[in-house]
Amino acid sequence: MEIRNYINGRFINSISKQNIKVMNPANQETVGFVDEALDEEIELAFSAASDAFRSRILQDMDPFIKSNLMRSIASKLRKYKKIGSQLLSLENGKTINQCAGEFEGAACIFDYYAGLTDKIENKLIPAEKNTFNYILLEPFGVSLQIIPWNYPISLFARSVATSMVVGNTVVIKPPELCPISSNLFGKVFEEVGVPKGILNIVHGYGEITGQKLVDNEKVNHIVFTGSQEVASEILRRTADRVIPCHLELGGKSAAIIYPDANIDKVVDSTVKGIFEPNAGQICVAMSRAIIHSKVKDEFLSKLKKRAEGLRIGPGKNNNSEVTPLITKNHLQRVSNYCMSGIQSGASLVSGGEQIDYNSGNYFKPTIFDNVDYNSTIAKEEIFGPVIAILDFETEEEAITLANSTDYGLASGIFTSNDEKAKWTAERIQAGIIWQNDWFVDAVNLPGGGYKKSGYGRDGGIDSLYSYGQTKRVSKRLH
Repeated sequence: MEIRNYINGRFINSISKQNIKVMNPANQETVGFVDEALDEEIELAFSAASDAFRSRILQDMDPFIKSNLMRSIASKLRKYKKIGSQLLSLENGKTINQCAGEFEGAACIFDYYAGLTDKIENKLIPAEKNTFNYILLEPFGVSLQIIPWNYPISLFARSVATSMVVGNTVVIKPPELCPISSNLFGKVFEEVGVPKGILNIVHGYGEITGQKLVDNEKVNHIVFTGSQEVASEILRRTADRVIPCHLELGGKSAAIIYPDANIDKVVDSTVKGIFEPNAGQICVAMSRAIIHSKVKDEFLSKLKKRAEGLRIGPGKNNNSEVTPLITKNHLQRVSNYCMSGIQSGASLVSGGEQIDYNSGNYFKPTIFDNVDYNSTIAKEEIFGPVIAILDFETEEEAITLANSTDYGLASGIFTSNDEKAKWTAERIQAGIIWQNDWFVDAVNLPGGGYKKSGYGRDGGIDSLYSYGQTKRVSKRLH
């Protein structure tokens, strides 16, 4: 697999002569190395992207040609799905089936946005009788995109495909913890014949390469998915230049479970919402369950049984249900949160400890009950297989608890009463609301955050307006 930086339509030899070691979280073995991009590589990448933007390659490309190009990318991604999913599993820890699903999802993203290339219509706006006014959607220019480690392939595809439709050229930094599989995009773009400079992939550590990328004078737009702390630093570093930023940040997503909910369905959704998907390392994980006291005991009993029966193991075993955490440091971070939960007086129902298995970064599925809504485990994003249980008596109390964190990315409602679900959805401060299930998603559905979960939308047609800017053109007729 290619380990070099992809700049101006080709993989280039290292200039910095530095590399990054990539580890398998399941056993701490070395997966490989990837070239680190520093000053010279970064400048080459931005120069290529800037030249490609100024030449209007994407803006002036026939929409049908662009659509065919993007469908070819989708087809190639499916061709490389098998090898890509194996590699991603090694460096990220998820099961091969999950990783294959990520590559398939990436292909679907390019297919979907390929279908939008010829459907962006300028708007004619009536005003005074003697004026002619229309609105254009135009790109920002060079879009810097910084991708997280938990879903690197699907988020890479999401940002790049949307940029291609709008007309931005891209400099993108994959996560240093699992960067090698992202290079498949360079191989795909090269084989498909995407014009040079449209996509540039540079690798490096966030605190070094990431900062240099953000500070580059050729940046016109930034897409960042990650922590609120890093996003705040990006905003500080770009404030004087007034760079538009598109941010998808953390979450502390809550499910409100009413007494008329189907508890078996709730338990199934909880398992797939916090334990099975990448060991809870997902920003929209069901990390809080706000449940009516009438049904809490039944829910806890069934959830505890399911959690303690889940198979914990490496991603290479497709029967693994809880896979490793990404690093030893993150494993310790999750463990520290659990100790904090115990110290706060919460009841540890199950789990709460690391697992010594083949030197991997494994943590038991963990359930806390009787959680104080002001405690750390109820407020902060743990990013692991840990759920906090809070109970309520009234609907208003449930809403207050759901909205009691700084985050507002996703939420869920479990009830057989659609009117109650509608009432609840309208009062929850979150960009995504799911009813009677978790992860009800599709490529044409927009998502994004409220409050400190960020701003901008990804997915569907709405995302085009987060990756572009509108221009009004007006003419007086006489």
